[in-house]
Amino acid sequence: MSEGKIVELIISEIDLFIIDRVRELRGRMYPYISQVELSQRMGFADGYVGKVENFSSNARYNIRKLHLLAFALNKSSYKDFLPDTILSTDLLYLKIEVNRQKNDKVQFDKENNIIKNYKILDKRPLNEVEIKAYNNRRKKTL
Repeated sequence: MSEGKIVELIISEIDLFIIDRVRELRGRMYPYISQVELSQRMGFADGYVGKVENFSSNARYNIRKLHLLAFALNKSSYKDFLPDTILSTDLLYLKIEVNRQKNDKVQFDKENNIIKNYKILDKRPLNEVEIKAYNNRRKKTL
């Protein structure tokens, strides 16, 4: 990965899973579905999916957006977006390097595994005190 933008964020483990999963699903579609096309199919501004996938904002997929994604990607079940088992962590602190190249194109390695558009530099679960502080900060912005 070429040098990219360093981003520090707090994100739920399930949000990270869903972001990665949606990116993989659109990358496996034939014909390929770009970020712009997926955003349009969902009825949002052209840059919505790009913001979610490159962590440039707090944009995330919620339950309604999973519903719109299911239709946009021709899925018959929400299971396609969710992990098979319960994830072990609630909130994560991540320090990532986001690929500076065009973020839209999804690539796969020789074993057909997705090549993520970011590299994790640091990852750890938040402790109870940090979660409480995070939740209190969120309440003030609502």
